[in-house]
Amino acid sequence: MAVAIGLLVLMALYLFLIAPCRRRPDDSRLRGWLYAHRGLHDGNRAVPENSLEAFRLAVESGYGMELDVQLTRDGRLVVHHDGSLRRVCGVDRLILETDYAGLPALPDGSRIPLLEEVLRLVDGRAPIIVEVKHYGGAARVAKATLEALQGYEGAYCVESFDPTAMAYFRKHAPHILRGQLASGDKWDRDALNLPSYIALRSLLVNVLSRPHFIAYSYPADHTVSMWLMKHLFHPLLACWTVRKQQVLDSAAEKGYQYPIFELFKPRS
Repeated sequence: MAVAIGLLVLMALYLFLIAPCRRRPDDSRLRGWLYAHRGLHDGNRAVPENSLEAFRLAVESGYGMELDVQLTRDGRLVVHHDGSLRRVCGVDRLILETDYAGLPALPDGSRIPLLEEVLRLVDGRAPIIVEVKHYGGAARVAKATLEALQGYEGAYCVESFDPTAMAYFRKHAPHILRGQLASGDKWDRDALNLPSYIALRSLLVNVLSRPHFIAYSYPADHTVSMWLMKHLFHPLLACWTVRKQQVLDSAAEKGYQYPIFELFKPRS
């Protein structure tokens, strides 16, 4: 009897930890779109990821977009994925250790854009998924992101792998649709320690973020937590990052509302 009660308590605790937010804002302006991962880029050959050109092409092609934000040393909110400038710009330096004026150019010669520049370019013509990075402190980046989004009338939502970023939005802007990023892929010990990997994979971090949607790696979504999400909690679902049309079609059939694609132009 005691064992059964103990198991029930553990199950109840587990469900409490992974539960998403029960109430969510209206997401009607975000549904029905395909989202270009870091804009409609070509793998940094002619059109760099997270560049103004990639976002312009996404809008003109009828896609929404996903982008990443982080802070420079002097507190400017830039749109860039990696903490380091090495992979995209060829400069072995961290963005959080570099002033905005000292950032190198992207491969096409353009500047790494500020979020405010992207918002002016998009101007409400397509929805935006804003991923809040953790470099230099997730809550600090979340605060700057919220300030940058104030007054923007286009459709957008926010997401992050770091639950403290979404906890900031949960506390200070509960009206903004927020998502918890997670992955069912194999453990990359260079990216995450094992406890963090398990917490993210199993969505135990939801107790902090209480997300409106789950953004999960697809099709590596065959975990117990994701099964419970789909069959018990029924949150909104985003999938990343799809690189084939048949995989995109499969995600749509499984009820993913926000499909994020990359390196091909899917059928509308």
